[in-house]
Amino acid sequence: MGNPKTTRQDDVIEAEEAILEGVVSSPDVESMDHGGQLESYEESSGYPEDPADIDRPAPPEESLSPAIVTCVDYGPDGIQQTNITDVRAFFANTRPPFGVVRWINVVGDPPTFLLEVIAERYHLHPLALEDLIQIPQRPKVDEYAEFSEHPYLFVTSRAVDEEDGHLRSQQVSMFVGQHQVISFHQYDPDLWQSILTRLEDAGSRLRQSGPDFLFYCLLDRIVDVVFPPLQDIGEQLDTLDRQITSDNDEEAADEVHEIKRALLVMRRELWPMRELLGTLCTSKWPMISGETRTYLRDVHDHSRYLADTVDIYREATSGMLAVYQQELNQKMNDVMKVLTIIATIFIPLSFLTGLFGMNFNDSLPGQQSPNAFLWFILACGAVVAVMLGVFRWRKWL
Repeated sequence: MGNPKTTRQDDVIEAEEAILEGVVSSPDVESMDHGGQLESYEESSGYPEDPADIDRPAPPEESLSPAIVTCVDYGPDGIQQTNITDVRAFFANTRPPFGVVRWINVVGDPPTFLLEVIAERYHLHPLALEDLIQIPQRPKVDEYAEFSEHPYLFVTSRAVDEEDGHLRSQQVSMFVGQHQVISFHQYDPDLWQSILTRLEDAGSRLRQSGPDFLFYCLLDRIVDVVFPPLQDIGEQLDTLDRQITSDNDEEAADEVHEIKRALLVMRRELWPMRELLGTLCTSKWPMISGETRTYLRDVHDHSRYLADTVDIYREATSGMLAVYQQELNQKMNDVMKVLTIIATIFIPLSFLTGLFGMNFNDSLPGQQSPNAFLWFILACGAVVAVMLGVFRWRKWL
């Protein structure tokens, strides 16, 4: 017969081991905690512990995404583009043997289940997913690499382009890892068409490089799409500068106001982008090689040029509006001057007519003369002529 004390101790030890085993074997937290990062964030209230906790509308079907999801696997030896309809089935397959870089692009509003699958596959942090969903976000870069076996950069940027003569802005978010790039943007499925065309060329640098160079190309495209609308604005300002003082100055001023509002949108998006690119150029990230940082510096120079050009155009619009206001004031001054001269001329005439219109019998000089009215008219005319001569001499006319 065993020792009762020993039996109780064994029972306690088995119970503790069962509790520990249940805690350690939890697959959800382990797959999303980035080596322990999530534990510190779970204690705070305001950040979701899992992508499923984010308040998003449920998809019509659990395995189908309403967003446009495409995947491009490429390398020096080949390229394969796939339109993804069933995300889970797609990730169940292996990459093609030539696939060095995988680029997943999502256009539209990604549903919760899509974010869950991508986050589980590539170990994306819930904080990054929250910034991805909550639009708009200020352009920024976050590194999730300190405690993770799967380091990556999360970059939020803004893209400005022109549609039907009007500017529009959208958020572009990217996850840059060691072998993949995941990009999200709100609309315009053809935004990356030029990059896809370059990928079709087997001899292009993009096909021969890693995911960091693809990341550079995406940022370069975001900056380049601003050049055409900004160039159109410059041409419009040249035309409006000549029209602002013409007879159609009111319509020209309305157009200048519209351009000024468009420039405000551009400045709001470009200045944070310039700071983002400056951070990417000056900081050393393990996912970005030194050669790619050289190319990023070129994109940074382009963003600085665009930001400076926007400021110049804003000053030009302010100057044109000031000229328009000055023209309005000048026209108002001319009108007031004419009215003042007329009122000044009629002051002595009103005095004379009031004087000679008084009811005095035979007491005003010339009252009995048959030509009294004629002499009165001539006197009024002489007064007007003398006053106009004085105004001319004083250069008031």
